[in-house]
Amino acid sequence: MKKKNNLKTLTAVLNQYYQDNDRQKLNQLTQLLQNDMIKNPNDPFMRHYYLMSLSTLYHLDFLVASIDNQNELIDYFFNISYWQFYDLCLLANVVNMIHVERSTPYISDILKQYATNNMTMASVETVSKILINALETSIIQRKDDFTRYLLDKVKKYKFNTDDFKFQTWLLFWTGVFENNNNKIRHAYSIATYLHQNITLKNFDKFLTITQTPSPFFEDTKKDTPKS
Repeated sequence: MKKKNNLKTLTAVLNQYYQDNDRQKLNQLTQLLQNDMIKNPNDPFMRHYYLMSLSTLYHLDFLVASIDNQNELIDYFFNISYWQFYDLCLLANVVNMIHVERSTPYISDILKQYATNNMTMASVETVSKILINALETSIIQRKDDFTRYLLDKVKKYKFNTDDFKFQTWLLFWTGVFENNNNKIRHAYSIATYLHQNITLKNFDKFLTITQTPSPFFEDTKKDTPKS
């Protein structure tokens, strides 16, 4: 229980610092967790907490981790036979700093587990975060095959169809991937109607950082989905 509470507290703090774009606090927290990790070299959770914080810091600039850190995480995920809340949280918070194709078998396993209806609501919410972050990462890394694969998998498993927030994000990423301004505008409209202010802020952040032209300016070219 203590481990789960610590994890929830950490993820909430990391998410807040990310939303605030607070590099100073993220740097301080990452350094603090690194010191704790050094003091407790045999505690894998301390190591994971540090990597989660590092990944959140990297997420601000869409950086990837060193190959050694990626291999360490992949080795951990490889040995998971049944995905529990802790494992899902770890993947959700580090997927953005891994070369995204390396997460393919694990996301596939997670969606198969979801299909068995053997997941708690908290776990399903965490899987939503994994998928949202993985789609963002694949688009940033320009891994079109993976993006297409993931969109197809979500459709196949009818993932979380009743979650309006997740479906809004799915519409947004589909629009970005297909270069379809109508879908992006529709995602903005839904988020606005549902007062999803944080979601709207993150839409804006992504479009700004990636220098994506505003979908609200009329363009002479027709929206053309990727084949």
